[in-house]
Amino acid sequence: MARRITIRPAKTAALFAVLGLFLAAAAASAQTQPRPAAPAQAPAASAAPRQLGNYDGWLAAEAGTGPTRVCYVIGRPVKVESKPAGARRADPTLSVAHYPGVNKSNELTWFAGYPLRDGGAMEIEIGRVKVPLSNLDQPGSDRAWTREDAANRTAIDAMRAAAPRATALVRGVSARGTETTDTYNLTGFARALADIDRACNVRR
Repeated sequence: MARRITIRPAKTAALFAVLGLFLAAAAASAQTQPRPAAPAQAPAASAAPRQLGNYDGWLAAEAGTGPTRVCYVIGRPVKVESKPAGARRADPTLSVAHYPGVNKSNELTWFAGYPLRDGGAMEIEIGRVKVPLSNLDQPGSDRAWTREDAANRTAIDAMRAAAPRATALVRGVSARGTETTDTYNLTGFARALADIDRACNVRR
């Protein structure tokens, strides 16, 4: 039977803690994991995150200056499910990032909270829109992305245009074969995205 856990919307302090860890992980990942449709070395944030907004569990923030500047939206799921039950994992997150210093924007990243199965089935589903995700053949990676910029835009546009109280489902498989489904409430996503778009001068 699938394990169901309901998570209350995270407070700002908790989201900032998650964001700090995520920025550090993203910086390390950028140094060691080349990815299609992304810079070989995305800039690491060189300053503490600064809050731009917090909307129903979606934190908008920016960090760094000049070439190291990054604007992030990051959220935590309101529900997680695993099969088999009792699987151990770190807190999952879903984020969108802009890196103006390297002219990179709209990078969607899922932090799974466990090592992902290399080549395992993963996807994000928003209503009728389904976009495949991948660990991009990086053994032991705990993060997944889309393979193309166009897929990033498809997923983000669907999240941005979602109806009130709509959700995004992110499905993945761990290296040990555990199947998970994370549910993200999209109510505040569009407002958080608008904040980082303005901060990093991204037009839609």
